[in-house]
Amino acid sequence: MARGNPKTERDRLLTLVQGAVLAAIYLVATFLTSAISFGMVQFRISEALAALAILFPGAPAGLFVGCLLANLLNPASLGIVDILGGSIATGVAALLTYRLGRSYRRSLQKYYQSREAADRPAMIARLIPLASPVIINALVVGIYLPFIIQGTEPTLPVVLLSMLSIFISQAIAVYALGLPLLLALERTPAAQQAVKHEE
Repeated sequence: MARGNPKTERDRLLTLVQGAVLAAIYLVATFLTSAISFGMVQFRISEALAALAILFPGAPAGLFVGCLLANLLNPASLGIVDILGGSIATGVAALLTYRLGRSYRRSLQKYYQSREAADRPAMIARLIPLASPVIINALVVGIYLPFIIQGTEPTLPVVLLSMLSIFISQAIAVYALGLPLLLALERTPAAQQAVKHEE
């Protein structure tokens, strides 16, 4: 293995497994709460998993695939725009969360090595990257949903309300559900493994 790239085949396999597990959990969680997961006003509990994209390199692909499958298998499908648009928004948001979370992961790695409370990542290092899925989904999904669901050209207030609704539901899912999940996972060996090669 090249000296500049300490990742092993095991690490790559672990990243694939992370993505597959997150995709499966996203899909199941979306369908278990399908009554509130689809429609003009929606609350996807599965979007809490978006918070894990700050830590796990397999999360962006896993969340994209999970969202794609959930939208594709939705019995009341909203069509190709929602299937692809929502999935791409989720995937891009997760990728941006991972990229913005680099300093968080470096701080977490330092904390694991020192076990000094002062080295633990500051809360702001978590909060800023986690804004990505909230903002991107509100902008993308919030804009196209009224056009798809109403069937006619919606008024500006309807579009703005849709964006606000998605923003609020995403913020609750990511910050009220996902952030505590992330904080709990930080105490596990899986988190230590995820930041092992962070530079």
